[in-house]
Amino acid sequence: MRRLSAEAFVLDVVDLHDRDRIVTVLTSELGLKRGVTRGARTKYSRFAGQLQPLAMVHIRWFEKDGRDLVRIEEVELVRPCRGLMDDLEGILVSSYLAEHMVQFAQENEESERLFRLLGSTLSWLESGADRDLVTRYFEIWVLRLGGIFPAPIACPSCGCSFADVSAVLPRAVDEIVCESCGPSPRDLISPAALSFLLRTRTQAPPALAADPPPAKILREVEGVCARVRRGFLQQELRSYEVMRATLKLGAELARV
Repeated sequence: MRRLSAEAFVLDVVDLHDRDRIVTVLTSELGLKRGVTRGARTKYSRFAGQLQPLAMVHIRWFEKDGRDLVRIEEVELVRPCRGLMDDLEGILVSSYLAEHMVQFAQENEESERLFRLLGSTLSWLESGADRDLVTRYFEIWVLRLGGIFPAPIACPSCGCSFADVSAVLPRAVDEIVCESCGPSPRDLISPAALSFLLRTRTQAPPALAADPPPAKILREVEGVCARVRRGFLQQELRSYEVMRATLKLGAELARV
């Protein structure tokens, strides 16, 4: 049995039996870790108030070879994520960010870049940055770090620069290619959306906010990322479906 510790972000907490909870966290050096917190559901649990959504915590745990779940011994709250928990949209966004990490980070594998991306994203959002802009940046970089969404500089099939040819996203292919290489049916990627995707290579949200794209372009980028993500995962994120449906309903009610 090994005793380990790390700083981590709390991604998910589910009840287990009458007294315990299963906690999923993201660490930098060891990727995803899933463990049992014994007695976490009891009234005077030492875990009370520590397992907050997307909070940074310091955890200590025991693990045995061959066991899927570790035994979490201690959780110490380092930094809560209060900025996203004050309204419904923020709660939906936080769930969306967390599910990305659960799906794209690997268990027991170094995840330093995803860890830093999540930490930076939360800092930007809590500082009041535009949620739509930051979330699009986050989506792009999760896919990029996963190696499935390289920056669209040139067509991966023929090498033509997108500065010279139109870019499309074929519905049967999960990458952006040039118009000549993209089979039908396909969706044209606007020059403005392509420009935004390229800007995210070198600009973080504070710099992007100095010249933000219109909402229409952010919706286009969101759709492109969703298509690529679905193609890779072979399913849509549950949190994305809930977020879209809830925000759409809220917008409709606001118009009544």
